[in-house]
Amino acid sequence: MFDRIFAALAGEGPRPGRIMIDATHLKAPDRGEPAQKGDVPRRIGRTKGGLNSKLHAVCDGTGKPIILLLSEGQMNDQKGARLVLGALPVGATLIADRG
Repeated sequence: MFDRIFAALAGEGPRPGRIMIDATHLKAPDRGEPAQKGDVPRRIGRTKGGLNSKLHAVCDGTGKPIILLLSEGQMNDQKGARLVLGALPVGATLIADRG
C-alpha cells in the first residue's frame, strides 16, 4: 500500500536545483510484537519508544517528495541515506541535517 502512495507522491518532475534529505519516526500501533522472520515485512522495529517505523525522505527545494523509503524504526539515518544515494537526482545543492 505504501509503495503506491509513495509512487503517486514522488511522480516525475523537473530536475531540482536543491535536494533535501531527512528522516522521521512513525509510531506504530501497539498491537503486540512485530512480524516474525519470514512473514511479510511490515517495516516495524523496536526502539526505546516502542514499536516504530522510520520514513526517509528526499525532497526538492519546494518540499515535493522525490524519494520515500520506509524502514524499521531502529535504522540509522545514515544507513537510510546510503540506501537512496544511488537514486538521488543530480542537483546543485544537497541539504542534510546529520553527518
